Order: sequence, then C-alpha cells, then structure tokens
Amino acid sequence: MGKEEYIRILTEQIRCVKARGMVADEVEKHIEDQIYSYKEQGMEEEKAMEAAVKDMGDPVEAGVSMDRVHRPQISWGMMALMAVIGIVSILIHAAFGGSSPDLGLEYVIRQAIYTGIGFLAMVLVCMIDYSFLAEHSVGTALGLLGVMLLSYFLLGREINGAVRWISIGGLTMGLIPWIYLCVPVYGAILYKYRREHRWGTVKSLLWMALMVLPVCMMDSLSSFVMLLLMLLFLFSTAVLKGWFQIRRPKCFLAVFWMGIILGSLVYLFVLTADRIRRTRLLLGLDPQGANYVRYRVMEILRGSRWIGMGDGADFSEFVTTVPGFNQSYVLAFVASAFGYVAAIGLTVLFGWILFLIFRISLGQKNELGMMISCGCGMVFSTLLLLYFLENVGILPYITIDIPFISAGGSNVIVSYILAGIVMSVGRYKHVLPKELPVRKRDRKTPRVKIFVSLER
Repeated sequence: MGKEEYIRILTEQIRCVKARGMVADEVEKHIEDQIYSYKEQGMEEEKAMEAAVKDMGDPVEAGVSMDRVHRPQISWGMMALMAVIGIVSILIHAAFGGSSPDLGLEYVIRQAIYTGIGFLAMVLVCMIDYSFLAEHSVGTALGLLGVMLLSYFLLGREINGAVRWISIGGLTMGLIPWIYLCVPVYGAILYKYRREHRWGTVKSLLWMALMVLPVCMMDSLSSFVMLLLMLLFLFSTAVLKGWFQIRRPKCFLAVFWMGIILGSLVYLFVLTADRIRRTRLLLGLDPQGANYVRYRVMEILRGSRWIGMGDGADFSEFVTTVPGFNQSYVLAFVASAFGYVAAIGLTVLFGWILFLIFRISLGQKNELGMMISCGCGMVFSTLLLLYFLENVGILPYITIDIPFISAGGSNVIVSYILAGIVMSVGRYKHVLPKELPVRKRDRKTPRVKIFVSLER
C-alpha cells in the first residue's frame, strides 16, 4: 500500500471534513520522517516507504482512533459553569426584587428572561465555526459598527446629557456593553492583516480608531479608556508574535507605548481645560459630590459580617442609599446582605471562569482562535478587575457592570455571547490547523487591455 492510498483510507474514517486536511498533513509528515529514518539506515526509497506505511498500522483502525480526537468537542464543564452563574444571577436579582418595592416580581422575571436569552445565544454562538472570521473579519466588523451607529442615530435615547441607550417600543437597552464585541472582532482583523508588514500595521491601527468611534460618540470616558486599552494590548500581542514582521518588535512597542502615554497626558490636559468637564471630574472625586456613593458603600461594608446580614444593614437600606445598586455594586450588596463569605465565593466563581477562558485561549494551536478568545478573556478580566476595585472602594463610582449579573439585558446577553465565542474556539481545538488560509487580491495580476480597431 502506497503512502497516498494509506492517507486516503485513514482520512475517510474521520467524520469531520474540516479536520481531514490537518490529519492528512500530520500523518504524511510522520511517514516522511520515518522514511528518512529508514533511508539513513541504508534502505532504498521504495522499501523505506513500505516499511514506514506498515509501521503506521491498519489505516481504518488508525482513522477511527483519530476520529475520536479530531472532531468538535463541547466544553461541558464551562457550559455547566455558565448555567451556575446564570442561576446565581437570578437568585441575586430575586433578592433585589424582594428588597425594593419599585422592582418587585416583574423585575425578577425580566432578568430571568434576559439570562435565558443570553444562555441560548451562547449555545448558538458555540455551535458556529469561528474560522469564518479568517476571511470575513472586515465584513463582520463593518456590520457590527454599522448596527451600533444606526442604533445610536435612529433609536438613541438621551439620558443625563448622553446617548448611551436605545429604545425599542417600551424596552430600553444599553449600548455600552455591545462595544466590547469589537475586541474579539479586532483580533480577527489583526489575523487578516498579518504578514502585510507596514501596511498591515497601518491598517490595524486605522481599524482600532474605527472601533473606538462609537464609544467616543456615547461620551463615556471610562468605557473609552477600557476599550482602547484592550485593543492596544491585542495589537501589542500581535506585534510580539511577529505577525507584522517588524524587525525589532520590543523597541517598536516601547516607542509606541511612550507615544500613547504622552498622547494620553495631552488629552487629559485638554480635557481638564474645559470648565464643564473639569467640574464633572472634581465632583466625581468629591465625597460630597458624585463620589459620596463610594463612601456610603465603604460605610455599609464596614458593618458587614463574615456570614449573614451586617450590623444595621438590610436590603432596603442598601437599595435606597446606593444608586446603581443592582448594576455597579452587586458584589458589595452580596457582602452586606449575605456576608463576606458569599462575596468571596462569588469572586472565586468568576476567577474560575477566567481560568477556564484563558486555559482554552492559551491552549490553542490555531492562531485566530487564540487571538479572539484572548480578546474575550481580556474583556472579562478588565471588567472584573475594575468592578472589584470599585466595590472595595479603591476606585470611585464609575458605573461599570459585572459580567453575567448586572441588571439590564445588554450586559447579560453580551457576556454570554463572549463566552460562546470562547467555547466555539475550544470546540474546534482539534479540528482546525494552526493557520487558516486568507484569500487576498493578487496585486501583480496584469490588467486586461482591450484594443478597439477603428479600421474597417
């Protein structure tokens, strides 16, 4: 039996068509290595090939065993963890609904519906093969940005001087959480422009500017800074991996980040030069201004216990004195209402989620999957870190959401979509090769010239 026939029979046993090419390459490489080894021992080419193929064993049995590995596999552990966090979210909102007469049962049901929709969206995204982003990253990015901009202009609703929400019928949804979907999509953009040298670098930076455009229009400084930092870290990762063939990537990044820092200082100077913005910033840090929320939360946390309700703190007191209690201060609410142990348990649960996400991301052979799943992990880790710092009083009140739990449909659904992207990457771990083909236009293709004769 020849090498080609052996590989053909073996790959026919693999049911996942997308995995056949990768398996064929692996088997062929192994056979070639064995042939080289036999030739080094003095065998002729033909006999060396026969011996190498024979060493591989029965092609049907080998193909069946490889079929068990090289097929889409769902991470049931992470799926179960997402179900647990959904149940925890509903229970927390049930406590919110029972403690506030303005919320009630209708609020709890609405949040449960959001959680159910988010979980279904996660399952749907998990079943989609993410490799389509290799060729359609630009179209996906344009579609995402187009939907956000159209929603902003056509459905935008101004609240407190800023348009960060949309109204559809009687339903109001936040726009800010949807911008975080730009992070994994930007990872796919970076993958598309790899190996394009300087032009790839320029195009990637231009796309970064486009990605932050919607959040600039929404006038949310904290969200702008978070999104920009996530995109910058993804870009830096691509540079360090050698995607743009920059000769001295570390020196380039050092100069690049120095420019970013200097530009940020200039931006802050211009920002504080405006009297209205300077007044807002000072009020945000003033204990008697907007930052009174931070001091109120710290006061409530100091009266909390390890287990059970804190001294003098009850549900009604928390929800009536802390604005954004069911969005920005869920962790502090859990600590005051159920004890430090419950808050620590919730923190550990999120830590385990981050561990699973980055284990899937860093364990990827496929570079596209690694980049977009790292982007999702970056969103979760950034939001969770800032949320924790806000809830323990290190940061002022910055109206940030905790993934999967904070009230509102946008935050919950987007969180589950990001988790679904990570699960899709993990599902196709043993199916897709390290690199995916990206079709590019051949600029060297000669133009077809048409000559029209005027002679009769």
